[in-house]
Amino acid sequence: MKLINKNIDMISWTSKDGAVTPVRFRMDENGEAITVKVDRIIQTEKNKFGGSPTLCFLCSSIIDDIEKIYELTCNCDSQKWLLKKI
Repeated sequence: MKLINKNIDMISWTSKDGAVTPVRFRMDENGEAITVKVDRIIQTEKNKFGGSPTLCFLCSSIIDDIEKIYELTCNCDSQKWLLKKI
Protein backbone atom coordinates (compact mmCIF):
# COMPACT_ATOMS: atom_id res chain seq x y z
CA MET A 1 0.00 0.00 0.00
CA LYS A 2 1.11 3.53 -0.81
CA LEU A 3 1.12 6.22 1.90
CA ILE A 4 -1.41 8.97 0.98
CA ASN A 5 -2.34 10.93 4.18
CA LYS A 6 -5.16 13.02 2.63
CA ASN A 7 -8.08 14.56 4.51
CA ILE A 8 -11.39 13.25 3.19
CA ASP A 9 -15.12 13.92 3.54
CA MET A 10 -16.77 10.94 5.27
CA ILE A 11 -20.28 9.65 5.88
CA SER A 12 -20.32 7.25 8.83
CA TRP A 13 -22.79 5.55 11.17
CA THR A 14 -22.51 5.75 14.93
CA SER A 15 -24.48 3.17 16.90
CA LYS A 16 -26.19 3.91 20.20
CA ASP A 17 -23.29 2.24 22.02
CA GLY A 18 -20.76 4.53 20.28
CA ALA A 19 -19.35 2.18 17.61
CA VAL A 20 -18.32 4.10 14.47
CA THR A 21 -18.72 2.52 11.00
CA PRO A 22 -17.49 4.26 7.83
CA VAL A 23 -20.06 4.12 4.99
CA ARG A 24 -18.61 6.16 2.10
CA PHE A 25 -16.09 8.91 1.50
CA ARG A 26 -15.17 11.52 -1.07
CA MET A 27 -11.62 12.28 -2.15
CA ASP A 28 -10.08 14.53 -4.77
CA GLU A 29 -8.10 12.78 -7.47
CA ASN A 30 -6.56 14.76 -10.34
CA GLY A 31 -8.87 17.71 -9.64
CA GLU A 32 -12.15 15.77 -9.60
CA ALA A 33 -14.14 14.45 -6.65
CA ILE A 34 -14.50 10.67 -6.43
CA THR A 35 -17.00 8.99 -4.10
CA VAL A 36 -16.06 5.56 -2.76
CA LYS A 37 -18.50 3.24 -0.96
CA VAL A 38 -16.88 1.18 1.80
CA ASP A 39 -17.75 -2.37 0.72
CA ARG A 40 -16.05 -4.30 3.52
CA ILE A 41 -14.30 -3.53 6.81
CA ILE A 42 -11.51 -6.06 7.25
CA GLN A 43 -10.06 -4.88 10.56
CA THR A 44 -10.65 -2.15 13.16
CA GLU A 45 -8.02 -0.90 15.62
CA LYS A 46 -8.01 1.66 18.42
CA ASN A 47 -4.74 3.63 18.62
CA LYS A 48 -3.33 6.87 19.98
CA PHE A 49 -1.67 9.31 17.60
CA GLY A 50 0.00 12.32 19.19
CA GLY A 51 -1.96 11.70 22.40
CA SER A 52 -5.35 11.72 20.62
CA PRO A 53 -7.41 8.52 20.39
CA THR A 54 -7.89 7.31 16.81
CA LEU A 55 -9.82 4.55 15.08
CA CYS A 56 -8.07 2.82 12.16
CA PHE A 57 -10.12 0.85 9.64
CA LEU A 58 -8.61 -1.52 7.08
CA CYS A 59 -11.22 -1.59 4.30
CA SER A 60 -11.85 -2.94 0.82
CA SER A 61 -13.81 -1.40 -2.09
CA ILE A 62 -14.18 -1.67 -5.83
CA ILE A 63 -12.54 1.45 -7.33
CA ASP A 64 -12.33 1.76 -11.14
CA ASP A 65 -13.42 -1.92 -11.48
CA ILE A 66 -10.49 -3.07 -9.30
CA GLU A 67 -10.75 -4.24 -5.68
CA LYS A 68 -8.48 -2.03 -3.59
CA ILE A 69 -7.52 -2.32 0.07
CA TYR A 70 -7.00 0.93 1.95
CA GLU A 71 -6.70 2.34 5.47
CA LEU A 72 -8.98 5.03 6.92
CA THR A 73 -8.22 6.83 10.18
CA CYS A 74 -10.67 8.81 12.33
CA ASN A 75 -9.34 11.21 14.96
CA CYS A 76 -11.88 10.78 17.78
CA ASP A 77 -11.22 14.24 19.29
CA SER A 78 -11.54 16.34 16.13
CA GLN A 79 -13.78 13.93 14.13
CA LYS A 80 -11.48 14.40 11.09
CA TRP A 81 -11.04 11.51 8.68
CA LEU A 82 -7.86 10.65 6.80
CA LEU A 83 -7.19 8.32 3.88
CA LYS A 84 -3.90 7.02 5.18
CA LYS A 85 -2.89 4.29 2.71
CA ILE A 86 -4.21 2.81 -0.50
